[in-house]
Amino acid sequence: MSNHAVANRYAVALFELAQEKGLHESFVSELELIKAVFQDTPELMQFLTHPKTELTQKRELLEKTFKGKVNDTIFNTLVVLVERKRIDLIIPVVQKFKSLSYDAQKIAEAFVYSAKPLSEAEKDQLSVLFAKKVGKAKLLIENIVDPSIIGGLKIRIGDRIYDGSIKGQLDVLHRELVSGPRS
Repeated sequence: MSNHAVANRYAVALFELAQEKGLHESFVSELELIKAVFQDTPELMQFLTHPKTELTQKRELLEKTFKGKVNDTIFNTLVVLVERKRIDLIIPVVQKFKSLSYDAQKIAEAFVYSAKPLSEAEKDQLSVLFAKKVGKAKLLIENIVDPSIIGGLKIRIGDRIYDGSIKGQLDVLHRELVSGPRS
C-alpha cells in the first residue's frame, strides 16, 4: 500500500474520532501545532525514524513534547505512528485530516494576493462573496502581500484562481498584443 493511502487511512480514522467527539476545530489546531513542530525541528523526525533509537526512548520524547499539550486521541495516534514506523507520514496525515474536516464543515482555504494588506472587514467581505461562488459556508482567508500584482486581487481557492489583479490584466493584454490580430 502506498504511503499516500496509508496516510489517508490514519487521517480518516482520526477524523471519525474527532467527529464522534465533536472536536474538529481543536483537532485541526492541535494537528497544525504538531505539523509546525515537525517542520521546525527536523531533528525530531530524524530521532523518531532512526532505526537504532529504542522505542521506549521515542515514546519518552513524544511524551515530553506532546503529552498534555494535545488531545489524548492525537497523542495516541502519534504513538501508533511511531510504533508502526510510520511517523514520517504525520504531515500528510495532518493535511488529509484538515481537508476532511474542512469539507465536513463546508469550509475552504483561500489565498488572497494583494498589493497591500487587507483589513479584517475586507477579508470578511471576500469570505462571504467567494464562499457562495465555491459552494462553501465559510472561507478561511490568508492574505499574502505581493506588491508585484500592482493592484486588485488574485484569489486562489483550491484549484480555482480568480485573477482581478492589474498584473493579470496586463499579462492578458501582453499576450493578445504578442499573438497579433485575430482573424
